[in-house]
Amino acid sequence: MEWDIATQSHRGNVRRINEDALLADKHYPLLMIADGMGGHAAGEVASQMLAEQLAALHLAGSLPQALDQVRSAVERCNSDMIAYARTHLAGQTIGSTVVAMLAQECRGACVWAGDSRLYRARHRELEQLTGDHSHVAELVRAGRLSAEEAVNHPSSNAITRAVGAAPLLDLDLETFDIRLGDTYLLCSDGLYHEVSPDEIVTAMLAADIRQSARQLLNLCLGRRARDNISFIIGRPVGPGDDPDATLTYYPDSAVESP
Repeated sequence: MEWDIATQSHRGNVRRINEDALLADKHYPLLMIADGMGGHAAGEVASQMLAEQLAALHLAGSLPQALDQVRSAVERCNSDMIAYARTHLAGQTIGSTVVAMLAQECRGACVWAGDSRLYRARHRELEQLTGDHSHVAELVRAGRLSAEEAVNHPSSNAITRAVGAAPLLDLDLETFDIRLGDTYLLCSDGLYHEVSPDEIVTAMLAADIRQSARQLLNLCLGRRARDNISFIIGRPVGPGDDPDATLTYYPDSAVESP
């Protein structure tokens, strides 16, 4: 099963730099979004560490084997970020969210820490396959806050897990089936804080996912776009389509899939 992939990343309308990074590798495939955090552009360093570590992997074998490689690489990044902060930033904490998706034929898996998300559009319905590691998400799950109230909550950006935040990294894992006709979206919070679920699924269902990507980015930029905006749209397609290679995005380098 081949994949059609489109990407976008933008600093938004407010932030001076883009601290997001993304990886889109069709060879396995492996898709990843990282949203860095930390003062003095340290978030840019953290997200780039994740992109570089995962881009260096040569994934092969079964889905569980490839997933183990990805998890090990993210755990190495966790240690690397802590060491970098100790050496270069006087112990200041830096970190990054991560959501990474792997696919092998009709099976998929994702690992994540933080509030970057993986969505699936199937039969015109949108499903969030990841659960946010954030303060407001915990309040929603406990029934103390509605999903609508969570959007504009003062603590909406406070996450409870991140790569680099603590010596022991707690990654979540989800596996799922993949069908022709599905469309997948990995994104940082800069996207879903600006556009509604209905707007997301409508854009994802376009016949051309490059059009989907442009539509979602333009929606965000036409609004406040307070945060960096990065996302990957992936769609499984039949054999014989373009199997092109790897796109790795680092901050301050404008990219869009061809």
